[in-house]
Amino acid sequence: MNSNIKHLKNCWILPGFFGLMFTVLSCTGIEKSLQQNEQQNQQQVEHKLARMASAAGQLDSPMVKSLAYQVIVNNDTLGVWQETCYDLAQNGGQTDVHTALFNYVPGTQVKIICSSAFSNFTLSPKRLNIPVVKNGNELTFALPEYYNYALAIPGRAPLLLFGSPDYSAYKPGAVVFAKGIHHGVNGVFKLESNKTYYLEEGAILRGKVLIENVSNVKLIGRGYIDDRTAPVAGNFVKVYRSQNVELRGFGVRHAALGWQVDMVNSSNVNVSNLNLLSFGQNNDGLDLGSGCQDVHFSHCFIGSGDDGFGWHATNAAADGETPLLNCSAHDCMIWKNQVGVGIRIGSSLETSSVEQLTFKDIDIAKMTWGGHSVAIPHSDWADVRNITFEGIRDETIGNTRFVLMYIKQNSNSNPVYRPGTISNIRFIDCVSSATAATFEGYDAEHMIKDVTFKNVKVAGRNMLQSDIVANSFTSNITVVD
Repeated sequence: MNSNIKHLKNCWILPGFFGLMFTVLSCTGIEKSLQQNEQQNQQQVEHKLARMASAAGQLDSPMVKSLAYQVIVNNDTLGVWQETCYDLAQNGGQTDVHTALFNYVPGTQVKIICSSAFSNFTLSPKRLNIPVVKNGNELTFALPEYYNYALAIPGRAPLLLFGSPDYSAYKPGAVVFAKGIHHGVNGVFKLESNKTYYLEEGAILRGKVLIENVSNVKLIGRGYIDDRTAPVAGNFVKVYRSQNVELRGFGVRHAALGWQVDMVNSSNVNVSNLNLLSFGQNNDGLDLGSGCQDVHFSHCFIGSGDDGFGWHATNAAADGETPLLNCSAHDCMIWKNQVGVGIRIGSSLETSSVEQLTFKDIDIAKMTWGGHSVAIPHSDWADVRNITFEGIRDETIGNTRFVLMYIKQNSNSNPVYRPGTISNIRFIDCVSSATAATFEGYDAEHMIKDVTFKNVKVAGRNMLQSDIVANSFTSNITVVD
């Protein structure tokens, strides 16, 4: 999280031009002829023409048919897309990934056909140890009970597979966004109480989504919330002061500065099977703030430019100091760019307490710069306690940073600084190639204490007590079998 993010609610800096936008060719005559011939040379013509049309401003979605991969699930050929996503300026402002959506059912059979020869590959999450049969350019495997997968082949853009249940049962009686492009009023879709909004696959909402001061709202389906052709800075999908909310199944594609999903003072929120792909500045994935209670994330793919999860409390004057309480995330994958960490609690924690949080089976499949798997950088006054990190697995080879916790003033602190506390933190069944676990308390009244590492593996071995680096204002930080 950028040190100035807490001030950006009121003053956003617009990013530079995003670059060229891509989409599927809309000229029906050419499209028909291309569909009649699936040979590689014709696919290349389609690809080239789509990009030329995009450059001329005739197309409205940064997606073209992938030439790199074919995906067959249970004998059905999926649509595979090459998506151009927002990235950091130092990376040219954009990056490509390949994606495919599928309806998950137990025992799903998958075949991936790559366009050219390859030797090495990684299928994440690694922890599932999925048996893969390689036959030339083809990979085949059966999916365990898990929804999101990433195939990485050295030197190529990755293939990301996003699975979810069938959501069609939510459609009757819902406000339906049909396949196609929809524009919000002044660029914003304001959702209303006691309504279900259904996104058909192929539906694209051009603009931000605001769920504010409402209750009993559902936003569900396999469409996209996507501003890549007309990006506007600011947090993108916002749930503020609302209750009883469901967010399920859709993709989030933000192309400017701002957190992808942000919640403040909201309760009883369930989020599942979202796929997020925004890799630029301050593009945190799934963020929570003050007053969020009983918010639960599951089976989400978090492609982020900054923190995968960023849970904090940035502004007590505006948001109050109701505790951030009883929230969780499980079975999610993080694919992270060069800024931030995998899971962050902090840095701004301007609230009474942050407690009873659980992260379980979180796979950090990519972390480009080697940031910490987990960090609690505490720069304000909250009592942070009773947090469990179970089954956190950082797949980053050669990473040197595992856990960081501190209590101290920094650039994110409230101008009137007051230190807080950190206590009762548990790490269970975690894995990292890194060994560094660093702890820095503030003083004898504001300590880090009662932190336990149980059955944790670092650098291919059992974690040792000697891996702990701590100052004198810490207590009872232990490693146990």
